[in-house]
Amino acid sequence: MQKGTAVRLGPKLVSINCFDGGLKTIYQGGFPKPKWYMHAFAVYGVGNLFTIQDNATHSARKRIMSHTFSKSFIMASQSARAAINETLFQRVLPLLYEAALSDKAIEVVEFNYSYYLDTFVQWQFGRSLRSNLIENEEERRMYLDGFFGISKFTFWQYYFPHLSSTLRKLGIYLIPRWVDTGFQEVEDWNMAKCDKAQQLLATEHDISEEEQPVVFRQLLKGVSTIDSKPRQYPRRLEVASDMFSLNSGAFETSGNTSTYLFYEMCRHPEWQTKLRQELLSLKMPLKYTQGRIVEVTDIAQPGHVDELPILDAVVMETLRLWPSVPGGQPRVVPRPCTLGGYENIPAGTVVQCYASVLHKTPEIFPEPHAWKPERWLNTKPEQLTLMNRWFWGFGSGGRGCIGKAFAINSIKYLFGGVYTNFTTTIHDHGDMTPIDNYLAGPKGHKLEVKFSLAG
Repeated sequence: MQKGTAVRLGPKLVSINCFDGGLKTIYQGGFPKPKWYMHAFAVYGVGNLFTIQDNATHSARKRIMSHTFSKSFIMASQSARAAINETLFQRVLPLLYEAALSDKAIEVVEFNYSYYLDTFVQWQFGRSLRSNLIENEEERRMYLDGFFGISKFTFWQYYFPHLSSTLRKLGIYLIPRWVDTGFQEVEDWNMAKCDKAQQLLATEHDISEEEQPVVFRQLLKGVSTIDSKPRQYPRRLEVASDMFSLNSGAFETSGNTSTYLFYEMCRHPEWQTKLRQELLSLKMPLKYTQGRIVEVTDIAQPGHVDELPILDAVVMETLRLWPSVPGGQPRVVPRPCTLGGYENIPAGTVVQCYASVLHKTPEIFPEPHAWKPERWLNTKPEQLTLMNRWFWGFGSGGRGCIGKAFAINSIKYLFGGVYTNFTTTIHDHGDMTPIDNYLAGPKGHKLEVKFSLAG
């Protein structure tokens, strides 16, 4: 923000750091995406909802799934509740309980990734096809090592994809072969779930709600068929690319947010106390009892968890200070326009806003570098309106995050379950500075937390 509301970063690249005449114009005004998204996020060699450049095509594709991802649908979904309940009470809380009894620290970066992937995949593909990264180390290593193997080589993938592929044919690997091999395993894992879910729908007439591949079924109904031969259904690669994009986005963004939420809660034990008092006020608290089978009807309903103001405040403040997508979100200027107070920015210019910059605007968020959940609780209505307008934790406009409601719901249940039953302290950690990238977890990729039974 010190450099002004519009900063030229390159010959045809401008950073815009304001709301009116900036973020609002670009992202709520329907500026299209550049080809960069296709280079960065295409899977199986085909695009998906996230990579679509023009807004009309994107809107038509998004409408197929938008109802399933709406907050009202998720709050009422038996399958979504089952996915969160079973992952939380059958895997996560028992693991933390045993760690507390043995005074063992848990490394929570990969723990968070595992919880969110397992939860989303169960809702996405159904209970019978769920993943189990929390308990299955072999599956966890295959997925996380394969998925993140490219992280040190994204420069070549994002900006020189054709050069990389051409040199590969000549036996020159800008991106090592082991990276391709590892990522291929993750692609195969996702494709196998798509194929099995398609056949489940084609052969089973009466599928219980918990077994329904909710997300996959909705997309398949909109773009393909459910009664074709195995592995030969129409638009198979497109469907699989969308499914990959959704589950990978769900685990990485929510996982990074939760890592920083654990980090801040451990450093601010007074907020642990406040949050636990609030959680225990629920009519049906998220209490864990060793050996007890917890049914969906035994825990607090999503609407009641969502309405807790302190829980909401700690989540919002973490998303503000540590946005999971801090990097620029590029768009293309469709026609000459004025942005950031500068006139006649040419068509074809790539412009982008950064959540990490917008969220640190001192006029909107006083003491912007401090983690202060109280700003979401004790602020005058007009200031709160401004804060919500500038808050960009999930993007905005028609291209905003489709998974926002599921992400918030699963985050709140995780931290509701944790701080109902435990207190936390930091045992050890690496460099917590966010990686300088589009998505960002901590550079050190390590946060070890000790969980103690709450009194």
